[in-house]
Amino acid sequence: MSAIFYNVIFKGTKGDKNESYSLTFKSIISDKPINIPSQYFSSLKILSQKRQNVINFQNIREVIKSGDVAINYNFNYYIVILYTSLLDGKKEGFLIGNVKKLGDILIGIWPFNQPNTQLTSDMILEKLDVLISSENFKNISVIYS
Repeated sequence: MSAIFYNVIFKGTKGDKNESYSLTFKSIISDKPINIPSQYFSSLKILSQKRQNVINFQNIREVIKSGDVAINYNFNYYIVILYTSLLDGKKEGFLIGNVKKLGDILIGIWPFNQPNTQLTSDMILEKLDVLISSENFKNISVIYS
């Protein structure tokens, strides 16, 4: 794994002291990218109509990549998924980028200091499936650029 970080800058609200907020995601891009099926985002939109704790909105101002820039993808857009576990209150998130020929791929995790040595494609996809099929999560936010 390379040492790449993505600093996602979000727009602040009108009248807020800060013009923007940011989160830093650690890159988990490997030789074989983890594809996120497009129906996953459709499922999250449907879920947001059924549950108040799931929201979808556009708020990504900019994504700045830093670190080993030798690994280079051109992303068309980004999607951030943030959530909180009801079991332990742990907050986590994923950064997804769209590449023209690959589709939506998982490119980063938050918080950036969590270990990712055991992350596999199957584990990530299972975690995403549990996120939409379980009542064990709250404050699920899907943020688009």
